[in-house]
Amino acid sequence: MTAPTPRTCCKTGTCFTCEFWEEKVRRAENGDTVPALGRDAAAPVARVNGWHYIVKPFDATTPKQYLGLGGTVLTFRFTDGRQLTSNDVMCQGEIPAHFRDRLPDNAVIVPQSMPETAFRFGSFEGLL
Repeated sequence: MTAPTPRTCCKTGTCFTCEFWEEKVRRAENGDTVPALGRDAAAPVARVNGWHYIVKPFDATTPKQYLGLGGTVLTFRFTDGRQLTSNDVMCQGEIPAHFRDRLPDNAVIVPQSMPETAFRFGSFEGLL
């Protein structure tokens, strides 16, 4: 059995960082979803390579600058077989080392496929 990773933020586990990540642990123990809030539906949580994400539903109407990660389209494949694609993913940060055993990875990000044809940038392309 390995020794737990020591806390680097506080000694008591009551600082903001610990409270923030303890909330994520409680959610992981209760279905790995963020509860519905306001107009938002409940959203699944993805943990990839030690980072914590909320995967909100795909939003085709809101301008990109108002969406999580600037509207970048990401596809998550969860360990239970589900696959979700969203353009509204909220990154909650890197999971501290002393929480990683309680918040293990539960998904991978699936690489987006590249277009089959090349796109020209403009009439000047190839002239330089």
